[in-house]
Amino acid sequence: MGVRGLTSYIAQRAEIYLKPYELHNTALVIDGDNLACNLYKDVTGSYSAFGGDYDDFYRAVVQFFQVLAECSIRPYVLMDGGYEERKLRTVGERLRGKIAVIKRINPCASITLFPLHLKEVFVDAVRDCGVPVMRCVFEADDELAALARKLNCPVLSYDSDFYIHNVKYIPLITLTVKVLSKQKKQSKQPGKLRQHQAKHVEKRTKSNKIVAGIKKGEKEQQSKSNPGQRYKYLDCCIYRVEHLCGRGALSPEKLPLFAALLGNDYIARSAFRNFFTAGMGKAGRSRKLQQQQRRIRVILEWLKDQTAESALDKVLSRLKKSQRDSLTAQVQAAISGYSNELCHSYDFFEQHYENAFPYIQAESEPEEEEEDEEQHEGGEDQEEEDQEEQLEQEENEEQQDDVEQQEEKSLSDEESADESEAPEIESEDKTLLFPQWFLDKLYPAHLSRYFVDLLHLRKYINNPQIEHFAHHDANALALPILNYCFALLHHVKGMEVEQQLDEEGNPQTLEYTYLTRALRVTNVRYIHIPIDRPPALEFEPASTDARHVRAIFKEQVKHANIEKLFEELEKLPKDLQLYFLAIVYWLHNSEHCDLVHLHALILSLVVLRTVDVTIPAERELKEFHRRFGKILKQERAVRLKQTAEGVKRGIKPELLELPVPQRMAHVPKSDCYLVQEQLLPHFHMQEIFKKKYDLYSTTVIHSFAEFQSVVYQLNGLNSLLNHPYCSPHMNQLFCGAFIYNLYDLLRNRADVRYHVQHFLLADSLLMFDFYCYLFDWCVQFVPHWKQQPEQQQTAAKVVEKKRMKKQRQAARKAAAVADSVTDPHAEQMQQSEQEEDPFIDLNNKFCGLKV
Repeated sequence: MGVRGLTSYIAQRAEIYLKPYELHNTALVIDGDNLACNLYKDVTGSYSAFGGDYDDFYRAVVQFFQVLAECSIRPYVLMDGGYEERKLRTVGERLRGKIAVIKRINPCASITLFPLHLKEVFVDAVRDCGVPVMRCVFEADDELAALARKLNCPVLSYDSDFYIHNVKYIPLITLTVKVLSKQKKQSKQPGKLRQHQAKHVEKRTKSNKIVAGIKKGEKEQQSKSNPGQRYKYLDCCIYRVEHLCGRGALSPEKLPLFAALLGNDYIARSAFRNFFTAGMGKAGRSRKLQQQQRRIRVILEWLKDQTAESALDKVLSRLKKSQRDSLTAQVQAAISGYSNELCHSYDFFEQHYENAFPYIQAESEPEEEEEDEEQHEGGEDQEEEDQEEQLEQEENEEQQDDVEQQEEKSLSDEESADESEAPEIESEDKTLLFPQWFLDKLYPAHLSRYFVDLLHLRKYINNPQIEHFAHHDANALALPILNYCFALLHHVKGMEVEQQLDEEGNPQTLEYTYLTRALRVTNVRYIHIPIDRPPALEFEPASTDARHVRAIFKEQVKHANIEKLFEELEKLPKDLQLYFLAIVYWLHNSEHCDLVHLHALILSLVVLRTVDVTIPAERELKEFHRRFGKILKQERAVRLKQTAEGVKRGIKPELLELPVPQRMAHVPKSDCYLVQEQLLPHFHMQEIFKKKYDLYSTTVIHSFAEFQSVVYQLNGLNSLLNHPYCSPHMNQLFCGAFIYNLYDLLRNRADVRYHVQHFLLADSLLMFDFYCYLFDWCVQFVPHWKQQPEQQQTAAKVVEKKRMKKQRQAARKAAAVADSVTDPHAEQMQQSEQEEDPFIDLNNKFCGLKV
């Protein structure tokens, strides 16, 4: 949830609160959502304006966990679940901020808006690395801390909550993802952070980059050195609660109140306005410190002379009666989470993974840290006293003025919102709120986090994508699928809930609240969506039933032959079936897509699914030529020689006997290298956008955002039904910048297939055949109002005939030139031989003028 201002406060005093640490040969509990968001920001940058480059993000996640494995680190990834009701106010504020971002999106801006399938692609990458992963019921903070205490290992995150948890905490900002090696004799952990290292931590806190460049260990060093005498590690900084409590101001019992006074996602800082005004005095003023930083210092000074009970009593005495119970409940919940030993993730990993816990350390390491602290306590205390004296002098020079009053006035609206919030009673085990069949699907991260909100809160928070602000939200196209999922959750066979009655005794309709953006306004809209009828079929959670998917298409895709659709679906590869069902649904229900969008989608999956699997993935053109330049020259020379000799490249006879989709496993690497060289510039943002970003079209992005929403909701329904179809791996199917550039390239082509054959996939006949196979499969289910008119078809045929005619003429000219004699004076010599030598009279000077 985050403690406001504490991350910056620790970063500015990194040499006091953070200690250098070598991470290796240990367990590591990872905040999955936090790591996913920070990795995506580092990898994609401004390319998030195109809907998500899932291929680059997937590779970055895989490389990250490969680096951890190289250092013998056993990671455990925990993902966030749904939202608690007390956090809905904060969720609404953040949703409003995201809406403001997409109102005027600039592809060159540094603001990152996370794509829809970010967490699903992250979970796919974690699973492919063999790393244990689990989705929690609500926020994963308490579960992360409980598992870390159980294993006596650090937590990797970038959340200020862990500064007050009783765990060893590694801020992600301090982790250098570069494998280092050292002799075992030098394996003693360094005791103190140097000044230049502390400044580096503060500098990285203010920057956008969180994780440094991921680099593996060098193979040459591994071969030369003896692995028994050296070990590999990652350089980072570690934090313990003792570092903060050991300064004399705090005790572990005061930490929850300290965090509440600073403000978090559950209680606004404005609730303590009366307390800050009368109970603690002025926060002082300093040009070097922001207001929140000054508040932290004053709170720490005030808590020195207070016990946990007296401090809580004084704070409550200055609060309104409606807020006292809420604060008391929150502090008690924080105290219980501080020492919570209930750990569902430990039991889950132990049951579902073999040798789940190879590293369980004894609890002797904190004592060593305390001894190390005692050795350096005098120097650290002196440094801190000097800093505090200097800051106090600056504060005493100037008094508090209208700045504080303006800030408190701006927070008055938040205070009125807090008054309406009712106190919440925390349950000891929040998993008891959900049925067991739901937990069995949620824990392995098969279900997305929004299923918890649908079942527990009866709400759906629609985070906006990069979409056209003047259109309805992109997820509106997939609302019928979401409604069906909500109906299934509340109509489980054998667990039917009695229909509730209103005040007049009439039965209430089942409904949920849909939080989304308002049309053309930067505001959140709350829509109550009633479910008038139960699902068409019974829902048994333990069974795999694909009939529910068929029922959705019968109701929503009325202009297609559903029986033929599902019969033809069996001809596609298993991993593409659900994806192409989403394409058919999208083509029939979207007003903003056409066949050019379809061409771009199919080209993207053909390239990503084939090239990135066959050859090493590389997106930089210079680096691609450096690594594979020799292979490209050799293959080009071979093919030019074959063309000059009249040899036509074709498909091997044994491959022709296979169905077209099965041929893709036999695509030669040479084809992939040549095709990738041709397509590589299209993976990057166009240079014209850097000069004229108005050419960037959000209407084009909106149609692809609608498609992503359909895939997202359809995959959620598929997961709820125990995966009757394989879940699509978006890293092999969708690359936002690549798809946008392909659409921009193909939209003005009279004959798209001709351009693809002769320019984009000219070097691979197998890939072109697969592209044609998939497009022809889709054409039979394209609605008639989106099919190409006959006039355009005839015009395209005329253009194609002209191109073929020019191609034949060029071929005849090339053949004529090849047959001709190479000597340029051959014709003149031949004519001179055929003609007789004329008589020339040397005595007549005009003889040369004879005609």
